[in-house]
Amino acid sequence: QAVLERLVPEAVAPESQDWEFRRSLPSEEPPDWTDYVSAEESLADHLKAQMLADLPERLVPVAEFLAESLDERGYLAVSLEEAALATGCTYEDAEAAFARLRQCEPAGVGATDLIDCLLLQLRGDSSLEGRLARTILRNHVEDLAARQAGRIARRYRVLPEVVEAAFAKILSLNPFPADGTPLTVGPSQPRREAPARPDLSIRLNGKDWEVTVHGPEPSMFTVSRSYRRRLEQLRESLRASKDERRHVGEFVQRAKDFIESLGNRRRTLHRIGRYLVESQPGFLATGRYQYLRPLTRTKMAEDLGLHESTVSRATMGKFVEICTGEVVPFEVFFKPALRVRKMIEEILATENPRNPLSDERIAEILAQRGVKIARRTVSKYRHGNRLLSSHHRRSA
Repeated sequence: QAVLERLVPEAVAPESQDWEFRRSLPSEEPPDWTDYVSAEESLADHLKAQMLADLPERLVPVAEFLAESLDERGYLAVSLEEAALATGCTYEDAEAAFARLRQCEPAGVGATDLIDCLLLQLRGDSSLEGRLARTILRNHVEDLAARQAGRIARRYRVLPEVVEAAFAKILSLNPFPADGTPLTVGPSQPRREAPARPDLSIRLNGKDWEVTVHGPEPSMFTVSRSYRRRLEQLRESLRASKDERRHVGEFVQRAKDFIESLGNRRRTLHRIGRYLVESQPGFLATGRYQYLRPLTRTKMAEDLGLHESTVSRATMGKFVEICTGEVVPFEVFFKPALRVRKMIEEILATENPRNPLSDERIAEILAQRGVKIARRTVSKYRHGNRLLSSHHRRSA
């Protein structure tokens, strides 16, 4: 049903699917601490693990860039030209990395649109119904929406039951391969939408930047006195049980490791905050997305001398409060497509409603601000943000 609704979008009322937006809304219900536990592995990390093992070294930067440039549906949100420009590679290398990305699981990831996503999921299906399903998606979407099995059966000289089986195969596919994946949310435990609280605050006090890490400090915790005393007794006693000594020692060490991890977390977040001050001062000071500079977790990790997985764990599912008071997810710094989308929103918010801007004119304004994208890319981002065309904005 989800596939059919997306193939006939006029039958579906627009609604926001942006979890980060919904989480940012105020809530009267106090959040549970488990709402803030980040996933062990993001979709981008999962895709990199599949790709990087067998990719030539020259393709690694652009492959990582593409993996981090997927939108919330799992579709590619940047053009290959943008990816090549951002990573300094050739267009052919970007194409090769793109082809590898589209071979990854979950099937359909890296698609450019809905039809492409469904075709990717059917790519390895050599059955009669699978081949017919691909043909229907390429040439007969209207007949699929109207369930005109007879017309397709006559056109390709197959039984109507075969067409219905192809319909069923299409409708069983996942239109959004990034949705519902256990990499981000467990299938039996849907994520609650708790209001966002900043893990890091960055403010400008006069000419000085202040970076504040929120959350518990190591000094707030200590190893249980009774456990420490009992461990000392067990170590001094010659008759102490080895199992009890091992048990108490293990839990004391766990507590020490936990306290040390809290300190490491705060130090890592503070270093990341200082790095953002150096690399993204324009955006942090104004909240204007046009000032965001291209950045990846890989680049940040290299500059900070950290492992990429450390940066990923430190930023995944976490939020930053910038100078304007706005609380934004860390993802805004690592998704180049989001910058362009927000810039388009800003441009349309200030346009003359009696003389709306065309996609071509929006592309020209973006180029003046240092972002060169094609008119068709503007149209794609505008549709992704559910913004009307200039004709419909004038009518509205």
